[in-house]
Amino acid sequence: MRGTWTAAAYAALYDRVVDGFAPYETLVDSVASLIERLALANGRLAPYRILDVTCGTGSVVRRLAARGHLVVGVDPVAPLVERARRISRRFSTCSFHAVDVARQDVPSPESFDAVVSMHTLYWHPEPERVLDACRRALRPGGHAIVLTYTRPAAVFPVARAVWRAEGIRAALQSLRWLLPTAAFELARGGAHRYLAPGELSELLREHGLEPLGSCPAFLGGISQLTWSRRTAETLAGARGATSRGSDAQGGA
Repeated sequence: MRGTWTAAAYAALYDRVVDGFAPYETLVDSVASLIERLALANGRLAPYRILDVTCGTGSVVRRLAARGHLVVGVDPVAPLVERARRISRRFSTCSFHAVDVARQDVPSPESFDAVVSMHTLYWHPEPERVLDACRRALRPGGHAIVLTYTRPAAVFPVARAVWRAEGIRAALQSLRWLLPTAAFELARGGAHRYLAPGELSELLREHGLEPLGSCPAFLGGISQLTWSRRTAETLAGARGATSRGSDAQGGA
């Protein structure tokens, strides 16, 4: 309950933080462009059906809807979903549902061209179930775009990395996001999971998502953006089938 209401309180501030914050807007635009390139290369024509997993207040959903796509946002925190609905009324091509995909069915399974998961795996208590849900949501050959932290978004180390890469002005601007995020993480508490690029790729493979590419992203590269494609089956399923086949041969 504490986490739910902490998240709801942060939501009131979050939109002010990200609206007009150039690094975040650049990140979301790059995700949108990536989805469009992948879908087009796969023979799909716009508009695309996109699912945003743990959508929060819907900032990514609105950005994708503004580009003409049909977007569904899901989040386990009902107050966030309610706020997302209120501030997204002008978009007719998006909808929101209070759903925890790790525990509940995804809307319209096997129908989405792409699934987006932005900084979900590091905090969600069941990240592997989230990836299973992402795969279930995708149509055959659909793509998952996963962004996850590789290290904590600590204020001074990240600001220093931005300073070295982009200069002092960019470092000062980064505090607009780093300070409230650090306060939110302190208030929320709980365990966090940080994945190196190789760990993320292996995790995706295990859950039926074939990695296609990856790159550092956001504020000095604190995150890794990885795009993958739904495979015919999960690695766990393939192992199970192999095991069953071996058992059958042994029994014969």
